[in-house]
Amino acid sequence: MSGARAIMAGALFALSTVAPAASPAASPDVPTPYLPSTSVAVDEMLRVASVAPGDLVADLGSGDGRVVIAAARDYGARGLGIELDPRLVEESRANARKAGVTDRVEFREGDVLTADYRDATVVTLYLLPNLVERLKPRLLAMKPGTRIVAHDYGFSKWKPDRRVVISKTYLLYVVPAQVGGRWRLRAELPDGPREYDFELKQSYQEIKGGAQAGNGYLPAFEARLEGDRISFVMVDDSASYRFEGRAVSSLEMEGVVRTGLGRDLTESRWRATRILREGPTDRES
Repeated sequence: MSGARAIMAGALFALSTVAPAASPAASPDVPTPYLPSTSVAVDEMLRVASVAPGDLVADLGSGDGRVVIAAARDYGARGLGIELDPRLVEESRANARKAGVTDRVEFREGDVLTADYRDATVVTLYLLPNLVERLKPRLLAMKPGTRIVAHDYGFSKWKPDRRVVISKTYLLYVVPAQVGGRWRLRAELPDGPREYDFELKQSYQEIKGGAQAGNGYLPAFEARLEGDRISFVMVDDSASYRFEGRAVSSLEMEGVVRTGLGRDLTESRWRATRILREGPTDRES
């Protein structure tokens, strides 16, 4: 046995609905007993992800299906379970029939490292650290704004957007748009259109940078990225300009910019076109 199959076999019982008996320091490829999560833990994962009826919740290593079933039964969402063990897949389907949610859930036998769950808006996982880390590139490639909740074991270097401790630890990650690189930013400001050479450095959802303008370098203050939503403030000619918008594609961003004092704000539009993409080693450092 080798490759992904061997890795998955080592984590067969460390599923999103089970609790690993081994300590975090234990080898991630050693099988651990099947221990179902409590209803509290299942509900907290879905609550931290802000699951709603329009969501598709994919549970990676779905065990007996309880996370997927709870997403459909308690939150009105659709659910997809990916599970390597065919016995547990059949048990999940039987449990879905008992819960009356077969029209909103699906369980597939498969390897979480190769399975297709790209349409999910929420991903839940309770896997051992080695598998969590191997999944990171696939999860980062999902649509910006996808919410990922990891139970106990999170990703290295990628800081969670939110950390909740209620008996267990739940880590929320929001897949960020890839905005690192150089952009040509054009803004329709009150005193006329203005153009900037704008550059962003990105490490997962953390961004920093600024713009080259005729009067020097303008830092981007309070730069924030959540999914495809971006915001920052630049100060130019003694006036602050508050930019809010979204990455509409890998090549374009757009939004509104507000300026003024107190409640007397003027709102106009801005748009940025990518000139040069940041390298992956910079983006995920």
